[in-house]
Amino acid sequence: MLLVDIAGGITTHQSLLFWQIYFITAPHRWITLILVAADHQKYADRKWTFMGFTLVVVAACLCLRLGSGSLICLGAIDYLWNAWHFASQHHGIFRIYERRSTSSSDARIVRLEKLAFRGFLLYVIARVAGWGWPDGGLGGQTIAAWLDPAVLVVPGLFIIRQAVRWMRRPRDGFPSFAYLTSMLTLFVAMLAAAHWQQSQLVIQLALASAVFHSLEYMSIVTWSVQKSKSTARLFNAMARTWLLFLLVFVVVIGAGNYLVSRGWFEFWVLINLMVAFLHYGFDGMIWKAPRQRPAVAGSGAS
Repeated sequence: MLLVDIAGGITTHQSLLFWQIYFITAPHRWITLILVAADHQKYADRKWTFMGFTLVVVAACLCLRLGSGSLICLGAIDYLWNAWHFASQHHGIFRIYERRSTSSSDARIVRLEKLAFRGFLLYVIARVAGWGWPDGGLGGQTIAAWLDPAVLVVPGLFIIRQAVRWMRRPRDGFPSFAYLTSMLTLFVAMLAAAHWQQSQLVIQLALASAVFHSLEYMSIVTWSVQKSKSTARLFNAMARTWLLFLLVFVVVIGAGNYLVSRGWFEFWVLINLMVAFLHYGFDGMIWKAPRQRPAVAGSGAS
């Protein structure tokens, strides 16, 4: 896709942007709401948390829109929250691969890796947003000049470690190595483009990153649905014909978003900002691994 974007020029980029916004990014956000609603039994113990969060998001968005008279403030919040969401999702999916291929690591090491992994992704997103650019208006040029090559230590160490694990366990180690390498390569490319101030390439890579992020989310949702043991009737009906449901869902959400945006653009943006915030928040609740409960004294094998 990136090669097509680069070779095709501005017309091709605009076409890809159209499909990315309406038929890739929008559905991947809306699907989270469907998952929570359809599999309501799974989240019954947190029903009021989900409902309360939804009310807070809707009320806050309406207040900010009516109070400021524009969507600029909400757009800024969306960018910052989306940056954290990007970093969290990529790290979370990497951890899924890790748990399936390696034994549990020391908790302190896991926390340190989490900090380094997400920190690197957030740094790249900040550079793509304009921090460190001479004409970006955000300052930081001097710091970014030496920090850009320094932070490359993080992806380098992660890739080397995963390569070693892959060589030790060829069958189990390859998926995590392949995912990590492809994702970090994309972010390193974005950092390099920002460092050398190749604005057009930054835009093209950012589009590729958005598509990568959305498609990997839809993939992990598909994986989760297919292995789910939910007893919710609606969820089971969806799961039995999941690929067909997903195809119809993408078409309906994409076409619906396009039609609404043509006639009521600001309303469409506001609704999708609300959905985006719900997507970010719900993701943090439904995908978080449950904490291990301490063993009760005397409950072990005698």
